[in-house]
Amino acid sequence: MKISILLLTLVLSLTAFGTSTSTAADISGKWSLAADAGGQVVYVSVDLKQTGDTFTGTTSSDMGGGTIDGGKVTDKSFTATLHATVQGSVVDFAMSGTVEGDKMSGTLNNPQFGSIPFTATKDK
Repeated sequence: MKISILLLTLVLSLTAFGTSTSTAADISGKWSLAADAGGQVVYVSVDLKQTGDTFTGTTSSDMGGGTIDGGKVTDKSFTATLHATVQGSVVDFAMSGTVEGDKMSGTLNNPQFGSIPFTATKDK
């Protein structure tokens, strides 16, 4: 009996340790993003809408507009797909990065364009 109670206590303790109490970062809002596309900086306005740990959004720049879908936030990390208009054609980029308060950084990845680093600041 004592062994059963000891094992139950141990299992409950381990379960409590494995439970995460952290919440997804809030990335909703308007952001000013700068992407370094091979030495040419592209400035993009980003508007994100977050529900729980998922998000969607829209983008606009001098090159065209775009949409963001499939967004997922885990703690301070995020992933999504950016469907951007590049020279009149829609190009998909895998978007990933981290957010810290009102700062964001990451990469946009596409087989044709490679890995494009970006930084962003949340608009006030």
